[in-house]
Amino acid sequence: MTAKDKAKELVNKFLQIYDGRVPQAKQCALICVDEIYKLNNLDVGRYEGERNIEMYYSYWEEVKQEIEK
Repeated sequence: MTAKDKAKELVNKFLQIYDGRVPQAKQCALICVDEIYKLNNLDVGRYEGERNIEMYYSYWEEVKQEIEK
């Protein structure tokens, strides 16, 4: 799934809860991305090689940027 698709998916999930209020949905999606980033920062040992770790964080950073658009 592309970062753009993941961003849309996350925001859409929260849009249902917030009755279509985009700013609130985006804020919740950003909180989720930040939590995913933090949790996996503690457990980077499960990824083999720096390249994979960089790709993982790069992906979530792209998701975050797409949400913020």
